[in-house]
Amino acid sequence: MDEKISILMPSYNYASYIREAIESVIKQTYTNWELIIIDDASTDSSLGIIKEYLRKDPRIKLVINEKNLGLAKTLKKGISFAESSWIAFLECDDIFQPTSLEKKIEAAQNGAELIFSAAEGFDNKNKIQKFEKHIEDINKYIIKLDKSMFIEGFPKFVYKTNIIPTFSVVMVKKEILAGCNFNPLCETALDYYLWAQLCFHKIYYIHEKLTLWRLHNDSYLNRKQYSWLRKFLFSISIFAQTVQNKNRIQQFFIIANSIRKRLIYFNISKNRIKLSLFNNRYIFEKFLP
Repeated sequence: MDEKISILMPSYNYASYIREAIESVIKQTYTNWELIIIDDASTDSSLGIIKEYLRKDPRIKLVINEKNLGLAKTLKKGISFAESSWIAFLECDDIFQPTSLEKKIEAAQNGAELIFSAAEGFDNKNKIQKFEKHIEDINKYIIKLDKSMFIEGFPKFVYKTNIIPTFSVVMVKKEILAGCNFNPLCETALDYYLWAQLCFHKIYYIHEKLTLWRLHNDSYLNRKQYSWLRKFLFSISIFAQTVQNKNRIQQFFIIANSIRKRLIYFNISKNRIKLSLFNNRYIFEKFLP
């Protein structure tokens, strides 16, 4: 298969990391790709670095937001520029291993609609203690899977934990991604929100660690912002009201229940986030009589 892969890279003030991310794309063994960098009104030197690579490689494209739109709207915008039927992601602080695209496009021949690989967590200096348990939790579910396989009942894994730790391990069919709800209310939980919407499609897992996942103090996971959980709960409540299939809504509430558990993980009191969003009588009476 020699199909082009469109790689979406949202960029915002990551001048310290973006060069390494771009270089990892250029070094891919699979060469039929386009890299679409969507700069979300960066105020650092990111644009200068990106434009340097534009002059070097015609496969690299730049889209500039006139004002800061946030991750959800930026990714949604990027999809519209993708020429390929396959979209891969690379966050501008992460790194592709050289065979990342090659392995994913090979897996695409099996009829998969979403492909994801394992990831290697790292930081610039030492391990960040806060993330060690998170990575261990992911690995507990990853090792239960075969080396590479279609995942039956993927919603079960989404319920247990977000075993897709970063956008940067994913390649997905453009047509199904474009149909997702990119709700800006769940900005810092956008990945989990999207996987919940896509978990009923044909999902293929590659056991190899094809992405280096950078963990650092500026990443979304490390910011002391708890409002995203409240917004995420609200966004799932809204999404649930749009789902017509009863089996899917039942599974989605199972997924939503896992977010309750995450409140404990992040030590957030129930008083800070209204869990009543998931006790919405309208939803239960309409979809689960």
